[in-house]
Amino acid sequence: MQEERRLKAIERLVSLGIDPEASQDETTLAIPCSLSGDCKDAGDPTLRINFQEGSFKCTSCLEHGDLDDLVIAFESSGVPSTAVVRNAEFHEVTRAEPHATKTALTPRLKPLPEPPLKPQRTVTEVPPRPHRNLGERIIITLLALVFLGAGLSAAALSGFANYQAFSSSVTDPLQAGIWGWTGVIAAVISFGGFTFFYWHTANKRMKEGVRALLFAIAGAGTSILGTQMYIAANNQASEAEVTTAGSNRALLEQQLADWRVQLSGIPPETRSVEGLEAYISEVERVGRTEQKPYRDAQNELGLARRRDDLQSKIEAANAELLGQGSGDILIETQARASIPSWFFAAMLELFSSQGTSIGLVALLILYTRRHDAPAVD
Repeated sequence: MQEERRLKAIERLVSLGIDPEASQDETTLAIPCSLSGDCKDAGDPTLRINFQEGSFKCTSCLEHGDLDDLVIAFESSGVPSTAVVRNAEFHEVTRAEPHATKTALTPRLKPLPEPPLKPQRTVTEVPPRPHRNLGERIIITLLALVFLGAGLSAAALSGFANYQAFSSSVTDPLQAGIWGWTGVIAAVISFGGFTFFYWHTANKRMKEGVRALLFAIAGAGTSILGTQMYIAANNQASEAEVTTAGSNRALLEQQLADWRVQLSGIPPETRSVEGLEAYISEVERVGRTEQKPYRDAQNELGLARRRDDLQSKIEAANAELLGQGSGDILIETQARASIPSWFFAAMLELFSSQGTSIGLVALLILYTRRHDAPAVD
């Protein structure tokens, strides 16, 4: 388009009497300038016209522009009378008069190179993509739902851990609830932010995609920290229980030895509590409470009850030492898995954020209709 304008402007300059073949260096023609009063009076060849670049400039009045501007200026102010022109019929150099007829000026021009042809843009139809069959849709849908369910489950665990960790960091109940729900919000931002990142970037909204990614990373980091704090606190509590159980075990063993000494002091021929109670009730019924066997039976009943009490305490203590009681004094510390808390927290966050993102993105791709547009070559 610019090349056509340049050629038309040269033709108009030729019609006004300007000879491109008279250029001093085959590219630039210097003629007197008539664009200002000072230049008209001077008559010096200060106006330089570059036909190849399609521009002009006066070194005196500093007027410049393209050839179209020069044509307009010449038509309004007139071509300088000393401009060099060539008569095509006689091939001789003359001076153009201000009111020379345009029909007498038919200069010879060097053939200008034709503008290169622009390749035509052809529109070709893109063949429609094959539709997904029913089996593929069912399989991908089920897998996406599995990933989505697993991711949401991991997000729920992460939110629970964050709530417990952040709420236990303050003592005030109101502030504990606020900070706890802050951890839950961080878990939600984590597993939702990566889906928004895909959605924005897939639709060429890169700035929004970067912002969603930053929020997702911030939520993921907060969730990892909260889960790590929760696991570390539980591990510390377990270690404290083991320490307490160790000290309690020594005390319990000492107490057990004392109970056994007391039990050994009770005569083995002492009758059972049920038999003694039956004997005493029968003596009281017949009214022989003043006799010595009645008083001996009462003393023996106290020893029998003490023996039963000591036996029950010894059995309970043995159960505790064997780890079968309610206190679980004997704790098998070797059975605990020594997984680092930060590793478990990072994996839980990865399952939460990427599981939901993979599932949701798969469903978006599978059930979003895209109209195929014609391709432009």
